[in-house]
Amino acid sequence: MAIGLYRTEWKGQLEGQYRENVMYWRMNPDPGGNGFDTANQLVIGLNTTFKPLWLALMPATYGLSAIFARQVGPLSSAYASVDYAENAELGTRGADAASQQLCPCVTLIPPMGVKSAGRVFLPAVSKTSINLNVPVASYITAIGNFFNAAIAGFSVAGATASLAIFSRKTNTSSEVSTFNLSPVIGYQRKRARPIGN
Repeated sequence: MAIGLYRTEWKGQLEGQYRENVMYWRMNPDPGGNGFDTANQLVIGLNTTFKPLWLALMPATYGLSAIFARQVGPLSSAYASVDYAENAELGTRGADAASQQLCPCVTLIPPMGVKSAGRVFLPAVSKTSINLNVPVASYITAIGNFFNAAIAGFSVAGATASLAIFSRKTNTSSEVSTFNLSPVIGYQRKRARPIGN
C-alpha cells in the first residue's frame, strides 16, 4: 500500500522573533482521496495530541502561532492550518529562554540501511532546562514524551500518522526508529569557518 507524506510547519515567535519548525509525517496507508481533508485532520490531531507536548519543551517566552499541514507525496495539496491568538499558546517550561540562539538539537535516527538521518532544532531552551550546559532530567523526559509519541504515531483518517525523515537529496521519506537529544546545548555553527582558515 502507498504511504502518504505530509509536511507540517510549527510557526511561533520567541520574544518577537519568528521561529518555524518543519516536521514530516508519514500516513500509513495513504488515506487517498482529498489530500487537503487529510491534512486538515492531521493538523487537528496535532493540535489535540501534540501541541501540549510541544509547549512542554518551550520556555515561557516562546509562543506558538499556528500549525500548518499539507500533503507533499505522492500528490500535493493546499495547506490546512490551525491558528492561535497572539500569546495564547505559550511555552510551559516556566522560565525565559536561555538565549535567542541556543537551539537544542534532536537527531532522528532511521532504520538500518537508510543513510539520511533527520534533525529537529528546537526554537529555544528554557533557563531551567539546562545546568552547566547539560539538559536536566525533567527536560530529557519532556523531549522523550514528544518524540516517543510522534514516532509511535496516532490515528488520522483511518491511517497511522508518524514522524518521518524526509531527504530532499533523494526525494524520499523513511520512518524514524529512535531519536537522540544532543548531550550539550550549543549554537548552530555549521556555516562557521574552522579556526586558522
